Amino acid sequence: MVLLWGLVLLASARFGLRGLPPPAEVVPPYTLWMPDGGEPPTLDPAPARVHAAPTPPDADRMLVLGRGVRVAPELPRRLAACGPFVSVIPRPRGGPLRLAVERLLRDFANPAAVNDPRHPAGYADARCAWLRRRDLDLPGVGEPGPLRAARARKAHGLAVDLRDGYAGDRPRGPRVVEAPGHGPTALRALVPALTAPEPAARTLMVAIPPALCLAPWLLLLAPAARPAALLAIGLGTAARLMTAVREGFGGALPALGWVIEPLLSLAVRRAPETPVRSEMPPVPADAPALTGAKPVEGAAWLDDAAVPHLARRLGGAAPVMEQIYRNTPAGRTARARAADRWIHAAPAARAVRHRWLAVAELGRKCAPRSLISVPCGSARDAAAIGAGRRVLVDPDPTARRLAAERCAAAGVEAEVIDGTVEALPEGPFDLAIYVGLMEYLDDEEVIAHLATLRARLAPDGALITSTTAADQSQGRMRDWLGWQTRARSADALAALLGRAGFDVAERRVDPLGIQWVMLARPRPPSDRSDRFTSGVEAKSV
Repeated sequence: MVLLWGLVLLASARFGLRGLPPPAEVVPPYTLWMPDGGEPPTLDPAPARVHAAPTPPDADRMLVLGRGVRVAPELPRRLAACGPFVSVIPRPRGGPLRLAVERLLRDFANPAAVNDPRHPAGYADARCAWLRRRDLDLPGVGEPGPLRAARARKAHGLAVDLRDGYAGDRPRGPRVVEAPGHGPTALRALVPALTAPEPAARTLMVAIPPALCLAPWLLLLAPAARPAALLAIGLGTAARLMTAVREGFGGALPALGWVIEPLLSLAVRRAPETPVRSEMPPVPADAPALTGAKPVEGAAWLDDAAVPHLARRLGGAAPVMEQIYRNTPAGRTARARAADRWIHAAPAARAVRHRWLAVAELGRKCAPRSLISVPCGSARDAAAIGAGRRVLVDPDPTARRLAAERCAAAGVEAEVIDGTVEALPEGPFDLAIYVGLMEYLDDEEVIAHLATLRARLAPDGALITSTTAADQSQGRMRDWLGWQTRARSADALAALLGRAGFDVAERRVDPLGIQWVMLARPRPPSDRSDRFTSGVEAKSV
């Protein structure tokens, strides 16, 4: 017990959240989003508009403020001096019970844990956040909002900037953001989202506080245990005092925490159960072998994990990619779910999720009237890109079903076709998406596909494609999953595009340097080499 309280004391002495930096001179135009309504505060500069509704606004940059949050007018300028995504943990107001809830939540707001992809849980405050619309569009789990966006960014390998509600590095600075502290009701609502990836965290939140808070006082009755009990009480009080002083909670929490924290464990126990995990995904009976995996021996226990269960049979097919996008463990056993979590946190999986964001961003930037996607997979990218005409082509019936369902759920129209690159419908199209296939083809096959797509594009059209650079995960994919892919550098992809009659206009890469996404434009006919025209174009068209 003394050892546990000693560990708590060390944890409470960790580097706390940083304060808000000095105001920036330039603030980009932003929308004030108030999901719970309320009276807009005075801000400098003022927002371009105020959006008071539960649904997110259609705006590139937004400041999110919950009900009852008090902010200093210079808040937008201080947030603009931070990173692209900022979650501010306000200085809480209220009695000891609310302060105790806030202290518990801050244990989930450790910046290192929030940004560590191996640590699924992480708390980013929804009461005050500075983010972009694209953060809300990232594939993730949970209700739309800053907490979900923060965890989705982590899943994509993007940083989450957590800040304290004070200006400067210590609570002695001016208070910039204040809010009523979360109560037990709010805690019960937050527990499922915070503990869903790690059910053990919920068990610890229920069991540890009563044991640590009640046992020392009971042991005072035993003379032999009295010195250890007094030491435990001293360490526990010091840990709470350190947190209270550093984070501006006041002096009531160190004295009353011994009684309040066991009450919080009851609130956690009464919280709704964590969401039921999705069932083990079935292997489609009619899946083609276009990107199928080769049989592998050994590591048979991986078949209890959802992603390997599919990948060892389907390679990079649409159901496998959907599991990676969802980023939710769905294995049969605890060991298998741990394997799923490890795979979801792997650099290659994070890079694939980031690729989706890059393709969608580049596609929206093109503002196409029509687009074609081959192979379309589950059509996450095509459904996110505005276009009057969407043609989705894939030989996999499961992929076509997923694509049709996604477009229907998003309320967008799409023509879903059974086919391959060699049999595409006639164009012209403003945009072509060719992602996720070239990793299984040799150079000449890729060039033939690119030339076919160029022939379907309008003269001012665009192509979005991608390549996977070499990384250490490819060996594990080959040995454990039988999933064999071909790595190409960004320069190698650019060379293939050039040979197929394209000029690269823009490049994007994930923070890990694995997935490269390129936007290319068709080169005018007069600029194409005779070797290309007489060779690859004749072969493919």
